[in-house]
Amino acid sequence: MKKIKLNIIVPSLVQGGGLRIIFSYANYLVEQGHDVVVYVPVLYVWPKVRNNKINWKTSAGNFLRSNKLKWFDNKFKIKPVFKISDAYIRNADIVIATAWQTAQTVYNLADSKGKKVYFIQGYEVNDEGTNKIEVEDSYKLGMNMFTIANWLEELVEAISEQEVKVIRNWTKDSEFIQGEKQVNSPRAIIMLGNTAAHKGWNLGLEVLKEAQEKYNCRIILYGIRQIPDLPESFEFYQQPKRELLMRLYSEADICSFPSIREGWGLTVTEAMAHKCAIVGNNTGVVLEICEDGKTALISESKTAEDLKNKLFKVIEDEKLMKKLQDNGYELAKKYAFSNQSKLFEEYLLSLVK
Repeated sequence: MKKIKLNIIVPSLVQGGGLRIIFSYANYLVEQGHDVVVYVPVLYVWPKVRNNKINWKTSAGNFLRSNKLKWFDNKFKIKPVFKISDAYIRNADIVIATAWQTAQTVYNLADSKGKKVYFIQGYEVNDEGTNKIEVEDSYKLGMNMFTIANWLEELVEAISEQEVKVIRNWTKDSEFIQGEKQVNSPRAIIMLGNTAAHKGWNLGLEVLKEAQEKYNCRIILYGIRQIPDLPESFEFYQQPKRELLMRLYSEADICSFPSIREGWGLTVTEAMAHKCAIVGNNTGVVLEICEDGKTALISESKTAEDLKNKLFKVIEDEKLMKKLQDNGYELAKKYAFSNQSKLFEEYLLSLVK
């Protein structure tokens, strides 16, 4: 099998699900004998949405972090560079842009830096819509594009008038629950704690408060940043290590997914892998692979009332809960990392034949 030199361009090393996907693929490629370097710009310049002004906050963070990646055990090289340009990026077979902010700079690189690929993990228009033109323009650059979901494929193809490859997200094989799932009474519910508007935080929090008040549920939250003014009875774990997060999933009966708009939503498939029943809004991975009443209870309206009614139904009906848990587990197994990582490698190799 051909071995390739791959450059991956990321905006920063800040912890997040999207980077975990990228870095896990990078580790896999290194294990297969490929040469992978991840570049992060010390001087972070906004694209034209900010008139090419320097983003000093991100630049300062990138400078201070340098090549230190505390939250992920990387096997690939990380190279901080002054900026993303031909002077700082090595020659390679492929170069991957990983966000709309890096797409234009990758496109501007010389062909010797690698065949240009754009990895799209979400429709990255912000909640205010101020970067909509720039995001959609990034799809029109003519790079090879792949994404994580059919709905994104359809959206990007409609904008770009170009074929887009789909490689769905995954859960690590080692992170599937082993043995029987414990049923808790009262129920335990887990949810990602992220206050971004598109994550549906206020909606989700309202529903969890009512669930605890009515059923005395254990509420488990986790996230990158501490969230103020949570009920004292709620558990919150800030940046939990993977081992702890997997244990929390295994201790939960139900996973609430209140996102309004989502590219994928790793919380769902990770929870499924630990036999949590999914109750969530019809977006991201729920829209992509779940079936209402079989692998999840799905809210089409994305309202607090509808999500609450569906959550309460699962809390009260143990038979339904176990059905969702078992079916969700089998569905998640179809998207194990061992399967999806091979598809990723095959896609890259197909570009350099």
